[in-house]
Amino acid sequence: MPQRSRKPSFTGAYPGERPSRQRGIRLALIAILITIFFIILTSSPVPSASAGAAKKVVFGPAVHDPPIKNADKSIGEGKWYDDWAWLTRPFSDSIISHENGVVLPPKRNRPPIYAFYDGSAKKSEATQEAERKLLLIWRRAWWAQGFRPVILGKGEAMRNELYLGVQAKQLDPKIELEVMRWLAWEQMGTGILANWLVLPMGAYDDNDISYLRRARYPMLTRYDGLGSGLFYGEKGAIRNALTTALDSNKLPTANNFLEVFDKNRLTLDEKPKSIAFYESKVMSTNYQSIETALAEDKPAGLRSLAELITSHLHLTFLNTFSAGFAILTPFPASTLTISQPALSLAYSLATCPDSPMPGTCPPNAPACTPCSHRRQIQIATPTSYYNTSSLHTIGVLPHPYTLAALLAPGKDITIKHLRRDTERDRWLHTITESSLGREINGPDRIVSFKEIVASDWGSCRGLWMTEDPEIPEHRDLEWHFGFSLPFVNTTSSMVPKNQQPTPKERSTQKAILEKAKEVIKVKKKKKGSMDMRIKDAVEAWNLADTEAWRFVRALGRRERLVRKTWEKEEKEFAGGEDAEGRGKGWGRWFDRA
Repeated sequence: MPQRSRKPSFTGAYPGERPSRQRGIRLALIAILITIFFIILTSSPVPSASAGAAKKVVFGPAVHDPPIKNADKSIGEGKWYDDWAWLTRPFSDSIISHENGVVLPPKRNRPPIYAFYDGSAKKSEATQEAERKLLLIWRRAWWAQGFRPVILGKGEAMRNELYLGVQAKQLDPKIELEVMRWLAWEQMGTGILANWLVLPMGAYDDNDISYLRRARYPMLTRYDGLGSGLFYGEKGAIRNALTTALDSNKLPTANNFLEVFDKNRLTLDEKPKSIAFYESKVMSTNYQSIETALAEDKPAGLRSLAELITSHLHLTFLNTFSAGFAILTPFPASTLTISQPALSLAYSLATCPDSPMPGTCPPNAPACTPCSHRRQIQIATPTSYYNTSSLHTIGVLPHPYTLAALLAPGKDITIKHLRRDTERDRWLHTITESSLGREINGPDRIVSFKEIVASDWGSCRGLWMTEDPEIPEHRDLEWHFGFSLPFVNTTSSMVPKNQQPTPKERSTQKAILEKAKEVIKVKKKKKGSMDMRIKDAVEAWNLADTEAWRFVRALGRRERLVRKTWEKEEKEFAGGEDAEGRGKGWGRWFDRA
């Protein structure tokens, strides 16, 4: 019988001390500590991708971090999704699978525009407050034109590696301030550098403004007639021009920093027609009374200047839309209550703004049509949309359930009533009838409607909103239009008598609206309820109207979220959202009408 052989033992072949249990525990602890340290490193916060992000510092003013390239541009919150395919299919659920989700066009890129403000200079509190008001006007005007305004200060200049070399030169204080402005801009990188008295005074799709908004700056450039008011360029070109100027022998004796720049590194473009610069020379020529006030009482003069600029921004808007305003009212006898806020806004926009110098024009448009209380600006209430470039359209979209209830007062909304007594997508058919005719179906109409609302051409010629509570607040509207709005108490007497409901009809409409709001707010957990079933049936019967309502609501929410996120980032800097002294409880814009 063969003997079994035992396999050799490695421990027996190489005898030695076995590793102790404590040593194994120590190795395990070391591995755990290394793993935790690695997790902390990989999960540490990264700088904000926006140019307006504030960096916390222990000493000194808050400073901006340079923008990060190729940052994630999605909001990732809510029920809307950015997709280039937003016009390829009529309904969002054919692109995404999210229930009730909406596909929106990708967010427009907002190129940064920088202004330098020295908040450390010794000034009276009244002067600082008046300057903060002007900074707010500057920020609001450029934001409405599609830019991302950022206020820079000495904090950004001090972070530039060239700062210490500039301090060693012991320059004249006036020249040094101009150099600080360029150091701060070079630190931030590619973009536009503007004086905070340089404002856009033109249409959204004006050639000069559109060119700046495209953010393609092949050469470092300034405009003829604006002096040092506005520059734009890439970071490399800014750096080369700045270092060459700082090394120039002319710098110690120069009257201004612009004199020492190499002309081969700084291109001169022709004077723009849509940008205004309220510099001292312009003020003394065109607005002498305010220039005198600035010399006698600077805070009072600055307040008058702010009022003048606001009136000119408003006037530019009225000159752009010379045909007036169109408040879409597809079913005037039944939807006047919904249209009231839009009418109030239209009359507010059509009201001539207060001005310390009535009848004056912006410096870039001396041949404008001045606003006059004697000149009536047309406000129409058409039932259909008209594609006119000089007409500003305001539309309020009711939810399909709200519209069904308003058009059938006193009746219960049932599935039987929907199928027998109503037509599909009545709202969308009515407002697009003049432009698309009667033969087009709902899916084709919704594509055209989305283009009207969100395209580059249409978005700057109209304001679209859903019925309360999604109507924008007063502050939202000011940032949308780019200037502060006066309040106007709009009553039914301003509406043509043939489109006014009787007091009984008005009371009935308000009651219907209140009930409709509750039905629309029904949550998913009540999916088996009768209200939810009727709401789902109305939306299924009016697929195009429902898609239009959700699209407009989501677009408005995204616009407010983007702006409020930016305001939160910029609140620590001059010209923040509280610069007007307004609290958070301002309420809706029509509450004080």
